[in-house]
This record gives sequence, structure tokens and C-alpha cells, in this order.
Amino acid sequence: MQRWPMRIAIGIAIGAVSAALAWAIGHTAFFRTIELKTYDYRVRITADPASARRDIVLVSIDDSSIRRLEAQVGRWPWPRVVHAKLLDYLARGPAKVVVYDVLFTERQQGSFQIDGTTWTGAESDLALAASAARAGNVVFTADVTADDAALVGTRGVDVLRAGQPFAADPAFEARPGVILPYDDLTDAAAAVGHSFTIYDADGPVRRSAPFVRVGDVGVPSLPVAAAMLAGPVPMDAIRRENGTLRVGPASAPLVPARIPSLYGPATTGERMLIRYTGPVLRDGRPTYQDYSFYDLFYSEHQILAGEKPEVDPAVFRDKIVVIGTTAAGLRDLFTVPFAEGSMPGMQVHANIIDNLLSRRFMRPTGAGWNLLVLAAGALAVGVAGALLAVWAGAGVAALIVVAIGWASVVLFGQGVWMDVAAPVLAVAFAAFGGTAYQYLVEGREKRQVKRIFSRFVSKDVYEQLMADPSSARIGGARREMSVLFADIRGFTTFTERGRPEDVVSQLNEYFSRMVEVVFERRGTVDKFVGDMVMALFGAPLDDPDHADHAVQAALGMLDALKDQNARWAAEGRPALEIGIGVNSGDMVAGIIGSVTIMSYTVIGDAVNLGSRLESLNKEYGTRLIISDGTRARLKGRYDMKPLGAVTVKGKSEPVSIFEVLARQDRQE
Repeated sequence: MQRWPMRIAIGIAIGAVSAALAWAIGHTAFFRTIELKTYDYRVRITADPASARRDIVLVSIDDSSIRRLEAQVGRWPWPRVVHAKLLDYLARGPAKVVVYDVLFTERQQGSFQIDGTTWTGAESDLALAASAARAGNVVFTADVTADDAALVGTRGVDVLRAGQPFAADPAFEARPGVILPYDDLTDAAAAVGHSFTIYDADGPVRRSAPFVRVGDVGVPSLPVAAAMLAGPVPMDAIRRENGTLRVGPASAPLVPARIPSLYGPATTGERMLIRYTGPVLRDGRPTYQDYSFYDLFYSEHQILAGEKPEVDPAVFRDKIVVIGTTAAGLRDLFTVPFAEGSMPGMQVHANIIDNLLSRRFMRPTGAGWNLLVLAAGALAVGVAGALLAVWAGAGVAALIVVAIGWASVVLFGQGVWMDVAAPVLAVAFAAFGGTAYQYLVEGREKRQVKRIFSRFVSKDVYEQLMADPSSARIGGARREMSVLFADIRGFTTFTERGRPEDVVSQLNEYFSRMVEVVFERRGTVDKFVGDMVMALFGAPLDDPDHADHAVQAALGMLDALKDQNARWAAEGRPALEIGIGVNSGDMVAGIIGSVTIMSYTVIGDAVNLGSRLESLNKEYGTRLIISDGTRARLKGRYDMKPLGAVTVKGKSEPVSIFEVLARQDRQE
């Protein structure tokens, strides 16, 4: 118990070092990538497609549409009038907002025929612009390019703010230029938004740029523009404040990011984490209802021909429709955290629109909270590793890792991203540190104790020594204890009469049984000297009943030998007789020997007296003699006979001695 404060302090030190090391490593690029992979796993297991808004639908320009329309309108890219037909169809719903994730930055050239009618490129461009103007709810895509010679225009950007462009907020990343749709289409658009896609260093798209700044103009993303139209959000209700982007009632958390640049040193900015509602498909069902472009184009032709459409435009009433490409050759697929690995750009936009309208966002915990979790886990495991056995400490570490993982998943499902990789690394370091401490420090003491005592003490004494090696007081200490000497009578004659093999075999049986008796009474076998057994009571562990245990062990040895003699007689082997001497008093117990050979033993006058008492059995014709020092310390009742006082060799004062015949409280 007295070592616990020190071990707790060591455990705290292990935990603190582990936490500091994990915190430092956790900020490296490699380890942040590991954290992002755990982020992806949590996205996959917490995504809930059932929570996706039903008023967001997708229209795919898929491989089937491109193949089936080729005979009617030619190869991709289609004439703009084809897209005009789709807008006319959606206006019949009418759709609430249409987001067109296709670039129309250049005017169309040449001429072409559709259903026998010849169209010029200019006519086709005007047709699309006219359809967009009639619908009045279409958001078109602007190209935020890396070309610093691109036109910086504000048409289509300023319409969302009463003719004034959005101010260029310094928190948003800068782009050198923006290319708007061709003039007629920009004028007809309800809004324009950029489709700039942000990849994390390891590949997936996990965050978006809600605004970028081009010169002194702020350009919203397609999802932000769509959410403002769908709200509708008042023009003055869009602003950045206190680390969030306010889009009407929605407060989207913004996360700091290091933004590399081709035009100078890297800068910092703020981005928004995408909280994905689900993959493209789960169990064969789409997260967002998806329609093929061709089916809607053909339905518009059916309506114009007076026929019942294949797809009723009423299904798009009050819907937010996101139109984009999914055809393999158009390469509008992005790596995302889901196992499928990729997702069309229009579906990424749909997820962000869902976040803004449903006000469901992903918010990272602060650095302080992450540090608290990391430090708490490391300290708990460090202390457990210092106090408990290795396997128990490992169990505590495993439980804490499970708890961190479980909490991170639960919080993630609620839109809170808590770091996992660094806290788990801290726990691992602390577990390793605790194991190393147990092996190098505690284990060293235990191995030393084990080497010395494992074959010489009883099981319960040995277990106590393993639990607290310092209790052995290795190195020597004065203590009150009892010593027992048991010697075989007539050993020389016994060895001369038998074969060496038989003598050794019988002695081994005798010693084995005597050791068992000593161990049963919490004794320690000090050594065997020829045919003599030397046993200690009260060392290496304190024993307040050492005198009783020594006398009881002596009586037990006599009883055990009686049983052995009966068995040996039946086997035709000679019987053995022993004399036992027990003395109690102050002795010095400790490790004595050389650097290479050492043993745990006791020394002192009280030890020598015990040996002399054993020898007196020959003179008195007795089997067990104890000193007055032992008698005075006995707590039990014994049948004893005083033998008077004797002066033994090495002692000037006479010593009272007693023969012990039996233990009275065990007699019947």
C-alpha cells in the first residue's frame, strides 16, 4: 500500500508523456490522413438515406440519354434547345428551383436539325435563355477558373442581392477569375453559382467552399445559391459571423483550412464540412430520387403532341431539381467517403443543399475538447498500467479505446466530429509505457523475488511477494521471527545400510513432505544441509503468529513422518527419526552471498540457539525442543514439559527449554 502513491505518480507521468507525444504526432500530415480515414468510416456507418429531403430530386444526363438522343439531336454536347425543352417540362410542375450543373460559358456555333427543323447556334442559345427566363428559378454554373485573364463579371451574381454583388469576404479563398454563362443566359438566370470542388489531400471530397472571392466580388456556390432561392432567404440574411455562415435560419459551421496557391504562399480560409446523408445507392435504393434526362425530354415531346407523358411533370411540383452528368465519358465523378468510392457532382451538390435547408451540419470539436479526451485516456491507462497487472492494464486500455470509438460514432451521428486517431494513439503509448514500466521496474523486482523465493516459500506467501515485492525487504532487515531446525537421527547408519539410489529416493520423499508441512504453516524453507531442514517463520513477510506456526509446523512434521514410516515399513524400507529445535527472537533476514551466488537466509544468536536446541534432543531423548523465547510468544495451547535450563555453546546465560508433546486445542 505504501508504494501506491509513487506508482500513481509514475502512471501520471507515463500518461502525460504519452498524451504529449500523441498530440504532437496527431498534427502531422500522415496522422491527419489516418484521422480522415476514420472520419470516412463514421460517415459510412452513420449516414441515414431515409433522412434525405424528399423535395430534392436529381435528373441525370446518363449514358442511356446520350445514346438514345444521338439519333435525334446528335452527339454530346447537345444543342442548347434540348436543355430548353427540359426547363419547359420542369416549369409545368412547376419545380421550385432548378440547379443546372452543366457549364454553358461559350456560345454555340454552327447549325443543326431537330425533328426536321433547322436551328442555328444563336437560336439555340436564345431558346435556352428564353426558357430559363420564363421559369425564373434556374441557377446556372459559373466556372471559377485558375485563369487570371478570365472576365470578372457580376451579372447573375448580383441578382441575389438587389443588384449589388456579394462582398469578397477575406475568410473565403480567392480565385483569379470567374467565367459566367454566356450573356443572354446569365441575364435570364435567377442566380449563378460556382461548382468549385475541393479535394482533401488524400483524395475524397469532404468539404465545400460556400463562397469564393474573385477580386472584390463574392461568388456563392451552386448549393448556397439554390438554398437562398428555395428559402427564400432575405438578401441581407447571408453573412459570415463567429465561425459560421448564416444562410437565413441555417448556421453552417466553418472550419479553417490551409489553402495552397499557384500564385504565392499558401493562405488560410474557411470551408464547410459536407454532412453526407447517404451514398448514391444503398440496398439498391437511391438516397435522392433520380430521373433520366431522356425520359423527361421524351415526356415533354409527348405533352406537346397531346399525349399522356411517360413521367407526369406534377411529380416535380415544389421540388428542388439538380441536373448533372453521370455518363461515364463526361467524368463528373468525385471520390467521396462511401465504400462505392465515387459520386456524381450533382449529388454532392444535393447533399450540401440538404444540409443548408435541413440545417444539419458537421461540426468538429475544438482543439481543447480533443486534447481533454486524449489526455484523460492517456492518464487513465498510464495509472492503470502502473497499478495493475499487465493484462489488467491492457484490458483497461482496450475498454477506453472502445469507449472513445463508441462515443465518436454516437457524436458523429449527431453532427459532431471528435478526433479518434490521436486519442487512440495516446492510449496505445500509455499502455506500452505501463507495460514497459511493469516489466523493467516492477517486473525486475518480481523476477528477483521469484528467482529467490518461488521454491522456498508457501503459495500464499509467494503471491503476496509478487503483489508487493518490497515487502521482502531485500537487502537485509532485523525482524522478530522464529527458526526451525529438523535433523534426521542416525543418518550415517541409514546411508551405509542402503544403496545410494534408495537413500536418495527416500530422502527426496521425506524432504518433499516436510516442505509441504512448512508451506502449510506459512514457513519459508531456508536450506537443506545434508539431512537437515532449516525453515523460517516471519520472513520474508511479517507474521505475528510466527511462533505458533513454527511449533505447529514442527508437530506437523512429526505426524507426517509417522505416516511416512508406516508406509515405508510396509514397503520394506527403513524408518527415519528426527529431532526438531525451534527458537524465536530477533534475527537479521536478507540476501547473503556473492555477486554470482546468493541466497535468502537469517543470521544471529537466535538462529544459532535454534540449531543448538535441535542437537539437545539426543541428550534428552526428545523429538521437539523449544526455547523459552518461543514459549513466551505462543498464543495457542500446547502440551509442554519443562526440561530445565541449559547453557548451550556460545551462550553464557542458561536458557530454559521445553519439550512440546502435542497441541492441546487439537486433542480430542
